Amino acid sequence: MRRHFRKILVTAIEAAALCLGGSLRLAWADGSARTVELIADKDNRFKLPGGQQGPLTLKSGEAVKFKVTSLFGGEKAKDGAVHSFVVRKLRDHDPSWSVRLKEGVQEFMVTAPKPGNYLIECTVECGPGHDNMNLKMVVVKMPTNPRTL
Repeated sequence: MRRHFRKILVTAIEAAALCLGGSLRLAWADGSARTVELIADKDNRFKLPGGQQGPLTLKSGEAVKFKVTSLFGGEKAKDGAVHSFVVRKLRDHDPSWSVRLKEGVQEFMVTAPKPGNYLIECTVECGPGHDNMNLKMVVVKMPTNPRTL
């Protein structure tokens, strides 16, 4: 009974998202979301772990769990935020693309948008170098596999 209710609920949420002009994959419900780690560093730069170079590449429509480690860069906002994670082209239609980051590790879920080039920016005055605190994000078309259609 619970499984049936859960399936109906997930279907209803997905349908509502489609009616609102977007797409929603609830992959996180079964743990299959892709995890992307990111560092909002004390030198006021976004960094990928292990010294990887950007851009960050996502597949359109994929469920993504961002795990962001935020380090104090010299200034804090009144609400305690030391950085933010904002994609201006997306935040008006999907507020999950605008997150205030406090010191420590924060996790949040998003659904990758339509293919294109995007810019992840910090909008909190976080200290020296703030104006250059951004990371290019490229979203590519999700490949379709004819066998799964």
